[in-house]
Amino acid sequence: MQSCRSMKLACAGLLGSALGVATAQAADSPLRDHTIGYVLTAKNVAIWQSPDGKVECPEGLNDGPREQFKTLYPEKPGVHYKFVETQLEREGQIWNPTTDPETKLHFKEAQGTTAIGLNLDGKVGPHDFTSPDGEQGIDNQMYRVLGCVENYRGPDGSYRHFIQDYMRKFNYNRFLIELTNVDDLANDADVDVTLYRGKDPLMVDALGGYLVGSTQRIDFRWGQSFIYHLKGQIKDGVLTTAPADVTFPESQARGVPYLSVRGWRVKLNLKPESAEGLMAGYTDIERYYNSLGQNWSTHHRSYGAEAMPSEYRAMLKNADGYPDPETGQNTAISMAWEIKFVQAYILHEKPDGQTITRVQGGSAKAETAGR
Repeated sequence: MQSCRSMKLACAGLLGSALGVATAQAADSPLRDHTIGYVLTAKNVAIWQSPDGKVECPEGLNDGPREQFKTLYPEKPGVHYKFVETQLEREGQIWNPTTDPETKLHFKEAQGTTAIGLNLDGKVGPHDFTSPDGEQGIDNQMYRVLGCVENYRGPDGSYRHFIQDYMRKFNYNRFLIELTNVDDLANDADVDVTLYRGKDPLMVDALGGYLVGSTQRIDFRWGQSFIYHLKGQIKDGVLTTAPADVTFPESQARGVPYLSVRGWRVKLNLKPESAEGLMAGYTDIERYYNSLGQNWSTHHRSYGAEAMPSEYRAMLKNADGYPDPETGQNTAISMAWEIKFVQAYILHEKPDGQTITRVQGGSAKAETAGR
């Protein structure tokens, strides 16, 4: 009898220990009050690349501004070019591109049927791609334009380098996603998704890796235009959101510090400590091209062999969204980005000194900041 009683007590103790571990794990979970937040740590234009690059770029990569300049204004014995007829003329073409054919230049668009992206229109069209995992109907016509431009190809493209460098350096481009009314990170048919601009640095460890569980304050003063409330759903651990016109902080330091996308949505594999996947939508060509020129000069575009006037013509040629009501010409082009986040605790610090510490079911509990 004593032996049986001792065994029961031991079993009860083990059960209690197990429940204690489970309770501790639940308490340590970043999903608190049905809410979890993430901060962006990586963003690259989605460029599918074959091992040797010959599938998508059988003619090789494109010439940059310097190479194009030599083609347009070749050195000839006895010929002396004027500044206004060469450098100034070409710079004018960069800032005010036309759709006139480039008779002396050849721009190489990405070939093939494979691309990274999302099906934005819900259709499978003749110009659509197939994703690397076999999904049809992928809309990413910007890949045609940038797929053979060295600047955007990995792992050493200049764009990829600077986008990460600026993201680490500057706080104004902090991009936050917060999920609320979440019952389960694996499956939940109805969750709320809010986008914010944060104003705190990305926290890193001694090796430069991004730390999970940092705190990010929302920029309510200068970041109001970056706040968007969207609907989403989680299925098999993958978050998708309903399309919406969104402007989010951009990581390039020289020029326009934001990027506007129409019909924007995400497809993210969610984990308690991170999220990774794609965002995609339709980019307004005129606005995007103008921001390119403001962000980097022609000199800097030469590093990644990026010839902007040629890209502009290719964008208009491959444009596939939002036609102009008068001309019928598409004004936007489908585009996708590969993105990574780490989990962060998002602090709702209001200008009046109030901090929203918990959000649940649309209601909020506020406490005075600093207490």
